[in-house]
Amino acid sequence: MSQQAPEDKQLLASIVDRDLEALESLHARYSGRVFAHVIRVLRDPGAAEEVTQDVFFNVWRKAASYSALRGSVTAWLFTIAHNRAIDELRRRRRQQSHLQHDADLSNRPSEAADGDPTEYAKAEYERSQIKAALTTLRPEQREVVVLAYFGGFTHSEIANHLKQPLGTVKTRIRLAIKKLRVAMGPQAQESVDFGI
Repeated sequence: MSQQAPEDKQLLASIVDRDLEALESLHARYSGRVFAHVIRVLRDPGAAEEVTQDVFFNVWRKAASYSALRGSVTAWLFTIAHNRAIDELRRRRRQQSHLQHDADLSNRPSEAADGDPTEYAKAEYERSQIKAALTTLRPEQREVVVLAYFGGFTHSEIANHLKQPLGTVKTRIRLAIKKLRVAMGPQAQESVDFGI
């Protein structure tokens, strides 16, 4: 590794001078190892590939920020890779948490809100029933219902968003609706329109 360190520093110096061939050489040398590190964190080949490309894009943009006093080029490169992978993992967790746990039923407009207080109370009761019933669903079923019912997404939009086959999304929604109706009892058949 000590023989490669001066060459790595030279490549980085050339990248600072906007030498695209130097970036390609650094990429050829380390992209496999960066990808291997990132995929261990993300466990998703597609996302790992994107993050790996982003790492080298950051090297291109920020090569001048490298300081030999802080460590080797490879240490700097893998620090960027690790930080970027962790950022992606956190972003995914926030998104998943939002989709599954933060369904705010009050965002769904209520036609009864401006009218009869009895109708408003009934609508609020139905919302609380739906919210409780959602906890009975498997996470992948809850996710598609939240996107469809609370997010207003079509089946095709959900499939694109989740990168899942349309048939899988439709099946999950159908099974989820059946489960919700069972969980909510007979009143769900008559009064609750899942809008899906």
